[in-house]
Amino acid sequence: MKRITLFFLSIACILFAADAPIVANKAEFVYPDFSQCYEKNKGSIVYFGNTRAIALSEKYAVAYSKEKPSVAYAKYDYLSHLYLFESPKPLMPMKLKTTAELKLGEWLGSMTDKSIIAVNASKIGKSANEFFEFGGVGEVNAIVGGLCCEMYGLGIGDKFFIGSEALEQFMLGKSASFSELGVRIVDGNESVIVDFVDPLFKEARLKAGDKITLLNGKKVTNVSEFGEALKSFKDLSKVSAQIQRDNAWIEENILAPKVEAKKVEAPKVKKTPPPKKESYLQTKGFKFDNDLKIIGIERGSFAEKSGLKIGDRLMQIDRVPMERVSEADAYLAKNRAHDMSLLFDRDDFQFFVTLKR
Repeated sequence: MKRITLFFLSIACILFAADAPIVANKAEFVYPDFSQCYEKNKGSIVYFGNTRAIALSEKYAVAYSKEKPSVAYAKYDYLSHLYLFESPKPLMPMKLKTTAELKLGEWLGSMTDKSIIAVNASKIGKSANEFFEFGGVGEVNAIVGGLCCEMYGLGIGDKFFIGSEALEQFMLGKSASFSELGVRIVDGNESVIVDFVDPLFKEARLKAGDKITLLNGKKVTNVSEFGEALKSFKDLSKVSAQIQRDNAWIEENILAPKVEAKKVEAPKVKKTPPPKKESYLQTKGFKFDNDLKIIGIERGSFAEKSGLKIGDRLMQIDRVPMERVSEADAYLAKNRAHDMSLLFDRDDFQFFVTLKR
């Protein structure tokens, strides 16, 4: 009897036993889908001439360019290379999202009217002078945003973008660059604040963080008033500002005084000028025009061995944008202790060349 009972128990266990577990395949990574954001935001991408721009209001659109656009524009910031265009027709503006909510590693879409690239945030910038970065390569004047389909910033090519706060300040006239002073000014509390000083502007007396309330005794409470006040002065080197600097109030001229050249009689004996010293770039076989386009390459030089060609344009050194040969030489002279990464552009194709030191 016991044997019969055990036999039926064995049969029952076999019939009602759970299926054996199946080993699952490793999940394949799937990139986030930004197609809905493309459909929602593509109407905010507009063109002014050949320049692609992003609408930030029904009236204005912003674009980044190192070359002057072929059509009229409302204003330009020479330090950030931002242009503001005014549209005769109502635009479909992007909704801006504060970068305070941006998290490292967050998936972003870099979107134009022709492409969407999935990237992720890799560096949080602090201002228009410290770009945000993402992992991947995006296009110039692309909408950079998250899965919420709102805009964190404006792509400026490579892996960089300018944050939404700087874009909004520029559009609203709450920030402006003054090439005659070598600074960018932003609105403060009943004052203006120096946001950035051009390192190549040698006559600058203002410093980043300066809070300015008066110009030659005239009150300035915002960027617009500051700009209007500047226009009323003929010699800016004689204009003094009331400045709060490092918790102390001081009076300071906004420009270094002009140095008048002394008249010197021509020497009677003509001396042979010393040979012109080669720049560091020339020693590597490069010959550039003023806009950093290669116009000549020495045979057997570093430039030739690196595959560079006449017409290639030097864009950046170590992620620092370059526009003139003098800027590139000055940067190289100060940074001789490490290898450098040179970004070149060839017919809209960009590539890096490493310069060994």
